[in-house]
Amino acid sequence: MKKPSVSIRIKLFAQVGAILILAIFAFLALNYWYLGDVYIENEKKSMIDIAERISDFDVSREDFSSIINQYESDGRILINVYDKNGEFEYKSSLVFTNYSGRIEIVEKQENNDGSHFEIQQSKKNNTQYIVYYKPLDNGGEIEMFSRKDIIDKNVKVALNTMGVTAVIAVVVALLIIFIYSGRFTRPLIKMSEITNRMAKLDFSQKVKTKQNDEIGKLGGSINNLSDSLNDALVDLNEKNKRLLDEVEQEKKLDRIRKSFISNVSHELKTPISIIQGYAEGLKLMNEGDGSSSAEYCDIIMHETEKMNELVLQLLELSSLESGGNQLNTEPFVLSEFVNNYFKGIKIVLDEKQIKHETDVNPDFVGQGDKIKLNMVLNNYVSNAISHIDGERLIKVSAEDMGETYRVYVFNTGEHIRNEDIDNIWQSFYRADKSRSRSQGRFGLGLSIVSAICNLHETEYGVENVENGVRFYFDIKKAD
Repeated sequence: MKKPSVSIRIKLFAQVGAILILAIFAFLALNYWYLGDVYIENEKKSMIDIAERISDFDVSREDFSSIINQYESDGRILINVYDKNGEFEYKSSLVFTNYSGRIEIVEKQENNDGSHFEIQQSKKNNTQYIVYYKPLDNGGEIEMFSRKDIIDKNVKVALNTMGVTAVIAVVVALLIIFIYSGRFTRPLIKMSEITNRMAKLDFSQKVKTKQNDEIGKLGGSINNLSDSLNDALVDLNEKNKRLLDEVEQEKKLDRIRKSFISNVSHELKTPISIIQGYAEGLKLMNEGDGSSSAEYCDIIMHETEKMNELVLQLLELSSLESGGNQLNTEPFVLSEFVNNYFKGIKIVLDEKQIKHETDVNPDFVGQGDKIKLNMVLNNYVSNAISHIDGERLIKVSAEDMGETYRVYVFNTGEHIRNEDIDNIWQSFYRADKSRSRSQGRFGLGLSIVSAICNLHETEYGVENVENGVRFYFDIKKAD
C-alpha cells in the first residue's frame, strides 16, 4: 500500500518546530533545576563581598553605621557586627527575621577562612534564611541574614515569566518558521511539479528563481536538463518519423516490387508463349511445304519488338528511379520544342486521322534536359492517341506559372475515373484494362513521366476538363 505523501513544507516546519520546542523545553528544564541555586550562589557572593568591605572599615568612623545601613538597603539583608567581647558594634535596625520555635540548620557550608554559610529554618513556620558568619581581623564577628523564601519567590516568578515568554516565543517562532518554510520550499515544490511534467515528456515549464545558492543552481540544472531532454526528444521524434516514413516507403517499395515482378512476368509470358508457339509451328512447316513460314516469322519479329520495347522502357525507368541518370540541361524555346515534336509524328497523326493544335508563346524559353523532356511530351501524346475519341483533337499549350512554364497536353475523349487518377503513375497500371495489348502499351509511360519530372524537381499531373482530359508538366525557366 502506497504511503500518503507529505509536503516538504510540512516536513520542514515539523522538524524545525520540533527542534525549537525541544530547545525551549531544555532551556526551561535547566532553569527549573538550577536557577534557584544560581540565585542563592549570587546572594552568597554578594554577602561575602559586603563582609569584605565591612571588615576593612574603622568602626570609630562617624559614618560607619550609615554605610552598613546602606549595604543592608541595597542588598536587602540584615547585618550585625560584634566586637571581640561579643558586644554589638552595629545592630541592624531591620526586623525581617521571624524565628519562632526551634531553629533547624538545614544546610551548612564551611569555608577555609573560618567563615561559614547556614540555611536555617524555623520548625514552626518553615521560614528559611541564609545566614553568613565571618570572624573579623580585630577579633570581632559579622553576621548576615537573607530571606531565602524571597529568593525562592523571585526564582518562581522568573520561571513563570520565562515559561509564559517561552510559549509566546514558540508560537511566534512557529509562525515565522511556517512562513519561512513556505518561502524556502516554494521553489522546491515548483521544481517537483516541473520534474513531474518532465517525466510525462512535458518540457514547457521552466524553474524561475533568482536565488544565487544551491537551490538556484539546482533550478538552473533542471532547466538545462529540460532543454537537453526536449532537444533529444524532438530529435528522437524526428528520427522516429523518418524511420516510420522509411519503413512505410520500404513497404510501399516492396509492394511495388512484387507488383512489378508480377506485371513483368505477365507481360513477358504472353509474347514468349506466342514466340514459342509460332517457332514450333515454323519448325513443323519447314518439315512440310513451308507456305506460311514468312507469316510466322513476321509474328515472331513483331512480338520480339514488343519485348524489346518493354525491356528498353524498363531499363529507362530503372535508370531514372535509381538516380544514376544525369540531367544535361540547356535553354530552349518551348514553341520550337513542341513544333519539332509534332513534325516528327505528323505521319502517325495523319494515319489515325487525329487533328493537333499548338498554342505556345514564342517568347517562352525553358531550361532542362531536352531529350528527357521530349520523352515526357511523347508519352503524354502517345497516351492521348491511345485514348482519343470524339473530335479526335490533341492540343498542346503553355502557361506562365511564375518560376516555371506549365505545358498542357489535351485530348478529346472520356474522363479518367477518380479512383484511377492517383494510380495511373504506377508502373504497369492501366486504367482501361479492356483495351487490347495489341496497341503496344505496357503501362510504363506515365511512370517514366513521373520519374523524369521528379528528376527535374518539377510538378506534373492530370485533370478532367470539358470534352476530354488534360495532362501537364512544368519546365523551369531559363536563367
